[in-house]
Amino acid sequence: MSSGLEGVTAALAADALDRLGLREQTMDFALRPLRTGDVLFGRAVPVVVEATDELPEDPYATEMRVIDSLRPGDVPVYSVGSGVRAALWGELFSCAAIGRGAAGAIVDGLVRDVRQIAELGFPVFCRGTSPLDTQGRAEARDVGVPAPCGGVLVSPGDYVVADEDGIVVIPGAVLAGVAEIVAEKARGERGARDDLLGGKTLAEVWETWKVL
Repeated sequence: MSSGLEGVTAALAADALDRLGLREQTMDFALRPLRTGDVLFGRAVPVVVEATDELPEDPYATEMRVIDSLRPGDVPVYSVGSGVRAALWGELFSCAAIGRGAAGAIVDGLVRDVRQIAELGFPVFCRGTSPLDTQGRAEARDVGVPAPCGGVLVSPGDYVVADEDGIVVIPGAVLAGVAEIVAEKARGERGARDDLLGGKTLAEVWETWKVL
């Protein structure tokens, strides 16, 4: 997967989207990485999860279909309905996602097996943790459809950038434009950083590079 944005930060992506007039593409700041320093970038695969109190005959059917269909560079993005107290992601899902080449996972809800996921080194962003299993508590209802996550509508073909600053959704239609702006701003920031460390004032650096 080559998009020209590999290694992009959430801040650079958010700035580029601002330039394009897309100023509300950052998810709720309550979604945080499980492990300090985790970063991810990849194609969004929206997954819709709702609360339930039914015990299905074929548990995890949709959940398994979601993970087994992942392609290299994909990021499952879980849109979670109200009232879900169960963990929607854990160690074995992480193992399966790694095996499929996924770049990470974003869950607008809870996860479990925190230590094991951290040991795997798989980037997961979520609202919190729960020891509860999904059986009789939550069910994946759909995959690959536009769905809200962290207050931002995520569609198939969108990209997500996540690090400790936050999670940014890049609509697929503006991916090339974002990549161009990010490359330009990254060059400016490198020059500004060098000048500031060399003793120039912020005003001087702004005049030269137009970045802060």
